[in-house]
Amino acid sequence: MSSRTRSTRFVGTTRVDVTDCAATRIPDRIAANAVADAEVYLERRGGRTYLVTETARIDAH
Repeated sequence: MSSRTRSTRFVGTTRVDVTDCAATRIPDRIAANAVADAEVYLERRGGRTYLVTETARIDAH
């Protein structure tokens, strides 16, 4: 499986620069960077746009 089709798994918060990514490609970028039970959203910082993935916090009992 190539790196273009394989899902990437991250631990913690990640930011991927998608400033120059076409709007129609954003869903593909989200799918490629998806992590189970993670929140994924777009964030603007300093004129750049980032796809942010934050893993869900698990409370220990």
